Amino acid sequence: MTVAATIAALGEVGLAVSPWAPAPRPYRATDVEPAWLTSVLAAGVAGARIESIRELGGTAGTTDRRRLALDWNAAGISAGLAPSVFIKSTAASAKNRAMVAGLWMAVNEVKFYRTVRPALDDIAPEVHAASAGHGARFLLVLEDLVAAGGRPYSLADDCTLEHAEGLVTALARLHSRFWQSPRLVTDLSWAAPMTGRPGFGLLARQFRRVRRRFLAEADEREVGPAARRMLAIVNEHDLALYRTWADGPQTLLHGDSHFGNTYALADGRAGLLDWQVVFRGRGMREVSYFLCGGLSTELRRTHERALIGRYLDTLAAEGVAEPPTWDEAWEDYRFFAYDAWDSVAITALWPGLQAPEAVANCLDRTRVAVEDLAVDEIVDRRSRAL
Repeated sequence: MTVAATIAALGEVGLAVSPWAPAPRPYRATDVEPAWLTSVLAAGVAGARIESIRELGGTAGTTDRRRLALDWNAAGISAGLAPSVFIKSTAASAKNRAMVAGLWMAVNEVKFYRTVRPALDDIAPEVHAASAGHGARFLLVLEDLVAAGGRPYSLADDCTLEHAEGLVTALARLHSRFWQSPRLVTDLSWAAPMTGRPGFGLLARQFRRVRRRFLAEADEREVGPAARRMLAIVNEHDLALYRTWADGPQTLLHGDSHFGNTYALADGRAGLLDWQVVFRGRGMREVSYFLCGGLSTELRRTHERALIGRYLDTLAAEGVAEPPTWDEAWEDYRFFAYDAWDSVAITALWPGLQAPEAVANCLDRTRVAVEDLAVDEIVDRRSRAL
């Protein structure tokens, strides 16, 4: 990440904590009014009008998320316009806005919905409107998956084998669409490699601090010997290890494919929410990120090899001419488990992003995966090869 990019990221953080920042309106769900939403959803439908909006529930974290029921007049009902939508918008918390702004998460997600979503069928929700400004001010109007019979998951839920199979299939479908695609260096060049991501320097420093804290509190936090060794090695070689993510076949990555960012459709197919940190890299990074933290230890141990095989088979079925070999995929699966651990650990030290008990369970699953997969050994081997 360049000095100019770092300065720009810090500027966005400053605007994020400010009570005002330049951005298209509305950028909060509470500011969405019937007239504006009518203009979004009923363009070309003569006489259709939303008469009132009712909130059906929501959550607050890095962003504000709300389901809204829409009361249409007779013309809107007759036209079959959406009876509800899902609004994702600016966080109320300045601390959470700062995180979103520093990593350009809102801007990235709007770019995703404008440039990538049209090629993804049901892997991501449909979008009705998308806009972003400065300081993490943004708003998305998305289809209501719940009303369509879908089920969004949270980290507090249990992942079933059926959903794990559906999700690795969805990841393979996503990755196959952009496997070594020329678009990665043209209209999708904004989806940079890991080390070129907006705010990467800030993120890398935060991960380093988190690793140091877990090492300092290893006994209290039940960090086992393999995890301790992994953390020490990664902290010594983190930037060089990150650069290796750009080696090998590149594709578009969701970037945050944990279980709580997934959903199931009524027929068992799966998809992904929260496309805020899209970047490019090796596809197995996503599979490791999902399986190591999202599956119970028993489910992962029993089925991880079959699920990796399913991912590779789907890549081939979707037209990837030379998918990774089994050995290459397994090595990457083990290697990228360090990143799965990092991502859960930083959430554990950043209160308010997820429910504490759910994060603790996820961290425990990831800790066991690091031990099971001897992640310290492969991280050591790859760091020595740099």
